[in-house]
Amino acid sequence: IPPSDVLVCPLRPVERFRDLCPEEVADLFRMAQRVGNVVEKHFCGTSLTISIQDGPEAGQTVKHVHVHVLPRRAGDFSRNDDVYKEVR
Repeated sequence: IPPSDVLVCPLRPVERFRDLCPEEVADLFRMAQRVGNVVEKHFCGTSLTISIQDGPEAGQTVKHVHVHVLPRRAGDFSRNDDVYKEVR
């Protein structure tokens, strides 16, 4: 995981995104937005990748919901989708 990748987790640990209630989903994404604003500035990014791997076939390796917030810059990966290999 790149050192600038930040994980945002809900207060109540659950295995899958579908297990969160609507209020928890809203809270999780409000916090992901706030964290994104901070890490983009701190790491001099110009964009963000925000992702969730929800279930093993989606690449989830830790059995609790978490959102990856990763600041991005032009040319940081040779192929843009290579970022998903890093956020596991």
